[in-house]
Amino acid sequence: MEWEGLNSAQKQAVETVEGPLLILAGAGSGKTRVITYRIANLIKNHNVHPSQILAVTFTNKAADEMKKRSLSLLSDLNYEPFIKTFHSLCLYLLRREGKALGIGSNFTIYDSDMQESLIKEILKSKEIDTKEFKPSVLGNIFSKSKDSFMTAEEYSKKAEDDKTSRLIANTFLSYEIEKDKRNALDFGDLILKTVILFRDFPVVLEKYQRLWKYVMVDEYQDTNKIQYHLVKALSELNKNICVVGDDDQSIYSWRGADISNILNFHKDYPEATIVKLEENYRSTKTIIETAANLIQFNKQRTNKTLKTSNPLGEKIQIKIFQNESEEAEGVVREIIIRKKSSKSGVFSDYAVFYRTNSQSRYFEEALRKKGIPYKIFGGFRFFDRKEVKDLIAYLSVVINPLDSTSLLRILNSPPRGIGETTVERLLKLSIEEGLSLFECLDRDSPEIKKGTKAKLKALHKMFTTAMDDLSSKPPSEITYDILEHSGYREHLENEGTEDSFSRLSNLNEFVNALKEYEDTNPDSSLEEYLGNISLITSEDNTKDLNDYVVLMTIHNAKGLEFKHVFLTGMEEGTFPHFLSLDTKDGIEEERRLAYVAITRAKENLDISFSRFTRKFGEVEARFPSRFLEELPSEYLSGETEEFGIRQPDRAPEAKRLITKEAKFESTLSKSSSTTLGLGKRVRHKVYGEGKIISLTGTGDNQKVEVQFGPHVVKKFLLAYTPLEVIS
Repeated sequence: MEWEGLNSAQKQAVETVEGPLLILAGAGSGKTRVITYRIANLIKNHNVHPSQILAVTFTNKAADEMKKRSLSLLSDLNYEPFIKTFHSLCLYLLRREGKALGIGSNFTIYDSDMQESLIKEILKSKEIDTKEFKPSVLGNIFSKSKDSFMTAEEYSKKAEDDKTSRLIANTFLSYEIEKDKRNALDFGDLILKTVILFRDFPVVLEKYQRLWKYVMVDEYQDTNKIQYHLVKALSELNKNICVVGDDDQSIYSWRGADISNILNFHKDYPEATIVKLEENYRSTKTIIETAANLIQFNKQRTNKTLKTSNPLGEKIQIKIFQNESEEAEGVVREIIIRKKSSKSGVFSDYAVFYRTNSQSRYFEEALRKKGIPYKIFGGFRFFDRKEVKDLIAYLSVVINPLDSTSLLRILNSPPRGIGETTVERLLKLSIEEGLSLFECLDRDSPEIKKGTKAKLKALHKMFTTAMDDLSSKPPSEITYDILEHSGYREHLENEGTEDSFSRLSNLNEFVNALKEYEDTNPDSSLEEYLGNISLITSEDNTKDLNDYVVLMTIHNAKGLEFKHVFLTGMEEGTFPHFLSLDTKDGIEEERRLAYVAITRAKENLDISFSRFTRKFGEVEARFPSRFLEELPSEYLSGETEEFGIRQPDRAPEAKRLITKEAKFESTLSKSSSTTLGLGKRVRHKVYGEGKIISLTGTGDNQKVEVQFGPHVVKKFLLAYTPLEVIS
């Protein structure tokens, strides 16, 4: 085959076919092309039968793209290389070989909903409160255990000897027993059971080692522990393993990805060939050298430098705004200006990146004001998010108590022990007595248990109090009260997961939006605001849009590229995120995330931040992200002098907040040292008893990490999540 268009490093990667090979593929360096050319080279030039090649990746989209591009180079073949995702590969293997483990070939695969349903069934059979032990939380614990190569039996042996840990372990064991009875596997089982199959039945493993003589793994930096063991086992006999990835783009540790897999490849295979693809073909020299300079501040990385032969291009624009609304309006204004002056003139050339989902609200509003179409990539529009719709339902009942649809939505959201049986009895009472569902909340019914009745009456009282406040309190204050007294805010705070913090941020943004509406419309009412939301949510569906501005979190941007990128919200605590500020690993992953964001831009990059933000309606001062300090000043333009990038005379407080690399050693504030400390046992409302394994930060930024079980480690911001010290 001809290697037309390949550079020397790409050619070396394609032509290295025997033995272990690590391809460190920098952003935009043509890794998919290298993978597909390497597959074609094995088949065309080395007489390897396509069936002897196994290529594994993470998504169906990536697998389909790899297959399509490989076949375009091998149009005369009658047999395809075996290109699969991790899960589809293991599904293929277990359907054929699972009987060795007692798994019937017709097993059912449980998705997350079916998994949670079974866990809920088990909890109810044990008379365990599903409000205290959420099936979704337990399902996440079980999945993480399997991703870490730990079975339910092993988890149980390592569990702490306290009530909560034992309960979780016993539920895990019961869950596995029930799945076995039903001949079902969950997604975590697919890879775990395959690795166990290979471990316990070497003959089966050898069969596939001899079948797949060449193993290739894409996005190796994103593999977790169990995936690592799977590909290691399959390639053990022939040692023809080729892994492709970029440690600088490892941004999924919260999903279980282990960056050490790629960093330690040379230790697993000392004889490995290492090829670095450092030539970027996507972006301007300004963008690439800025990204390369930033990532050099990380210690956990291989030695490589991204470079490009592309033109220098425009400088990166740095812009400061007073608040998020002005930032969004400024970004939209810039999009309009550039679109008018550009040759292509399409909105789809423009992407707005932000660190958290809750930030999208400002850009959605600014784009709607200008009539510009947009789509949120990998998520819902702000007012379509579950927690926001729940809050709107609460407020709708305050405005209109006859709105039974809204009331039914939130009767048990957050969970408060009002089940389907109670709802049926309330609806029956409503029909029999000719009352609204809301009125039935305050009625005595012999069919409803005393404890449940008290909860219904408390809910009724909360609503009537809010209704009475309509004439005396501003809408934002009423909304905040609803969040407090409904238990919704406390529920999310107590859950303490990244997802719950994200949902809490969305509720915060709803209150902020309402507060801003009040500021510009002093005589506004809650009814008027909800009416405006109804108009927004009834807009034409975005499915039919062909040209639109793209809004997305940076995590969702990985693997994509755009001509013009706006990287927004670059404030300390937002990006890097406040939950990542207390460890070196956390800061380094946030820096890798910034690196990913920058390298998505092809021609132009604008970076912006706000001086002030709101938290549940209250204004707070913010400071520039520390990452702005690490960008090379020669590639920057705009307001760099004003906010003090590399300027020695900026305000001492701002300088301290911008340049501090976080205190990585555990530090305690004086006020808490008498109650909290390393090794102390504490009780959490959701996770039960646990042991403090680290404490970092001070004041409002103090964070604590608690070990609740063998694979249940949670990080909490103490300002949000009070813990009860028990010993």
